[in-house]
Amino acid sequence: MIRQSILIVTRNYPPLTGGMERLMQHSVTTLASRFDVTLIGPTGCGEFAPAGVRTIECPPSPFSFLTLALLRGWRSIRSASFDAVVGGSGLVAPVTAFLSRVSKARSVVFVHGLDLVVDNRIYQHLFVPFLRRHDLLIANSQNTRRIATDKGCQASRISVLHPGSTIPPESLLQDAASIRVKLGFEKKKIVLFVGRMVRRKGLAEFLEKAWPRIVVRQPDAMLLIVGDSPDNALLQDPQGARRLMAAIERCAGDTVRFLGTVEDGMLWDCYAAADVLVFPLIRVRGDVEGFGMVAIEAAACGTPTVAFPVGGVVDAVVDGVNGTLVPEGRYEAFADAVLSICAGGPPGRTDCRNHALQFSWDVHGQKLLEAMDFAAAGSAQSP
Repeated sequence: MIRQSILIVTRNYPPLTGGMERLMQHSVTTLASRFDVTLIGPTGCGEFAPAGVRTIECPPSPFSFLTLALLRGWRSIRSASFDAVVGGSGLVAPVTAFLSRVSKARSVVFVHGLDLVVDNRIYQHLFVPFLRRHDLLIANSQNTRRIATDKGCQASRISVLHPGSTIPPESLLQDAASIRVKLGFEKKKIVLFVGRMVRRKGLAEFLEKAWPRIVVRQPDAMLLIVGDSPDNALLQDPQGARRLMAAIERCAGDTVRFLGTVEDGMLWDCYAAADVLVFPLIRVRGDVEGFGMVAIEAAACGTPTVAFPVGGVVDAVVDGVNGTLVPEGRYEAFADAVLSICAGGPPGRTDCRNHALQFSWDVHGQKLLEAMDFAAAGSAQSP
């Protein structure tokens, strides 16, 4: 059987780091198992691509990447035939729409949420319309799918495919007590926050409105904060960053520890040691939580999540299965849900772990190939 060829265009790929980059690296590996793949990615991507994948590197700055990806992609389609052109995000939609049209190939693009709602007039008028020209949009959550349809994309051309997650060995759950000792928190109830220091994460509001109630009723509670420094958000949101830094400083000491960015091994230890993960999202214009991968990663370690049902998090957290969903903005109820889990309330660690298994990279890969089959058949029903 002759293998089909696909051209993948994505700026989100290692050596750049982040959730989207991890997603696209796994996706390229999956697609390379069935197709002959040519990858147009950021400078250095060849070092991280699977064996047999031809790579074309472009400078990672958005303007340079788009310009050179278009030119080098044009050269590629003139010298080779492709059955499909795949884009890694809405950012490259103009490039993949053009290349697929000229090469008469199927067009597929991943959409993540932020690439649909970013508060930039030029982007909304020049980039988003190109999404409507693709044969298939792969959305990371039902919320992202809804946003895409609101932007004029045909619902029949949108398939929901949740991102995958690494599933650590089950022994990590059994080592939770020893990990607490290693971290120095064996006598604490560990409440964990993991995420970038951006306003939509709602950390400042949580510290102001929920955390004081928690520590009054649970004096041995310790909030561990894993993520980049609030200073990194100063350029994008100076007021919000200052508010967050002030909130952390007011609570710092015996009840809050800011760990900053940590290595993967340390992150998994934090997930396993935690009693509960908090995900206190708020709505922010021009920003959105596309899915909520930290809730799946926590569940993989047996740790439940308490969250507000904002953005795509409702696809990641199932109430009563791997966590508790609290009505948006109700911080007293949020605190009560955290306290209930710290007291040993449901859900249990096994239920959380079983939920996370549905989001393994193997499951993601199988569903991605099914989605590509739908695109080939001219249909985009959710696999």
